[in-house]
Amino acid sequence: MQEYVRVALVFCGIISIFIFPTWVPMLCVIALSLRHRAWEAILIGVLIDLTWLPSGNVIHALPIFTLLSLVIVWGFEPLRAQFLLSE
Repeated sequence: MQEYVRVALVFCGIISIFIFPTWVPMLCVIALSLRHRAWEAILIGVLIDLTWLPSGNVIHALPIFTLLSLVIVWGFEPLRAQFLLSE
Protein backbone atom coordinates (compact mmCIF):
# COMPACT_ATOMS: atom_id res chain seq x y z
CA MET A 1 0.00 0.00 0.00
CA GLN A 2 2.85 2.39 0.79
CA GLU A 3 4.34 1.90 -2.67
CA TYR A 4 1.03 2.90 -4.28
CA VAL A 5 1.04 6.14 -2.31
CA ARG A 6 4.64 6.77 -3.30
CA VAL A 7 3.94 6.17 -6.99
CA ALA A 8 0.83 8.35 -6.80
CA LEU A 9 2.79 11.22 -5.22
CA VAL A 10 5.51 10.95 -7.87
CA PHE A 11 2.94 10.86 -10.67
CA CYS A 12 1.07 13.80 -9.15
CA GLY A 13 4.30 15.76 -8.76
CA ILE A 14 5.42 15.20 -12.35
CA ILE A 15 2.01 16.01 -13.84
CA SER A 16 1.63 19.10 -11.66
CA ILE A 17 4.89 20.53 -13.04
CA PHE A 18 3.15 21.17 -16.34
CA ILE A 19 -0.29 22.17 -15.04
CA PHE A 20 0.03 23.97 -11.70
CA PRO A 21 2.33 26.63 -10.21
CA THR A 22 5.72 25.53 -8.98
CA TRP A 23 4.75 25.35 -5.31
CA VAL A 24 2.33 22.46 -5.97
CA PRO A 25 5.03 19.99 -7.09
CA MET A 26 7.15 21.19 -4.19
CA LEU A 27 4.35 20.08 -1.85
CA CYS A 28 4.65 16.63 -3.44
CA VAL A 29 8.42 16.78 -2.82
CA ILE A 30 7.81 17.57 0.84
CA ALA A 31 5.22 14.79 1.18
CA LEU A 32 7.58 12.29 -0.46
CA SER A 33 10.50 13.36 1.70
CA LEU A 34 8.56 13.09 4.92
CA ARG A 35 7.71 9.44 4.35
CA HIS A 36 10.37 7.92 2.06
CA ARG A 37 13.97 8.21 1.01
CA ALA A 38 12.85 9.92 -2.12
CA TRP A 39 15.32 10.24 -4.95
CA GLU A 40 12.22 10.96 -7.03
CA ALA A 41 11.86 14.26 -5.18
CA ILE A 42 15.20 15.39 -6.58
CA LEU A 43 14.05 14.33 -10.05
CA ILE A 44 10.93 16.45 -9.64
CA GLY A 45 13.10 19.42 -8.64
CA VAL A 46 15.27 18.96 -11.73
CA LEU A 47 12.21 18.74 -13.97
CA ILE A 48 10.78 21.93 -12.47
CA ASP A 49 14.03 23.75 -13.18
CA LEU A 50 14.27 22.42 -16.72
CA THR A 51 10.66 23.35 -17.43
CA TRP A 52 10.70 26.81 -15.88
CA LEU A 53 14.23 27.98 -16.70
CA PRO A 54 14.19 31.34 -18.42
CA SER A 55 14.99 31.29 -22.10
CA GLY A 56 18.06 33.16 -23.13
CA ASN A 57 21.12 33.28 -20.91
CA VAL A 58 20.81 30.09 -18.85
CA ILE A 59 24.35 30.37 -17.49
CA HIS A 60 23.21 32.84 -14.83
CA ALA A 61 20.03 30.95 -13.93
CA LEU A 62 20.35 29.02 -10.68
CA PRO A 63 18.67 25.62 -10.34
CA ILE A 64 16.69 26.82 -7.35
CA PHE A 65 14.16 23.99 -7.18
CA THR A 66 16.82 21.31 -7.59
CA LEU A 67 18.81 22.78 -4.73
CA LEU A 68 15.66 23.22 -2.64
CA SER A 69 14.60 19.61 -3.20
CA LEU A 70 18.09 18.41 -2.21
CA VAL A 71 17.89 20.43 1.00
CA ILE A 72 14.40 19.07 1.73
CA VAL A 73 15.34 15.43 1.10
CA TRP A 74 18.53 15.60 3.17
CA GLY A 75 16.99 17.88 5.78
CA PHE A 76 14.09 15.53 6.50
CA GLU A 77 16.34 12.47 6.77
CA PRO A 78 17.01 12.79 10.54
CA LEU A 79 13.37 13.62 11.20
CA ARG A 80 12.16 10.60 9.25
CA ALA A 81 14.73 8.33 10.90
CA GLN A 82 13.67 9.50 14.36
CA PHE A 83 9.89 9.30 14.00
CA LEU A 84 9.29 6.59 11.41
CA LEU A 85 10.57 3.14 12.19
CA SER A 86 9.58 1.35 9.00
CA GLU A 87 11.32 1.83 5.66
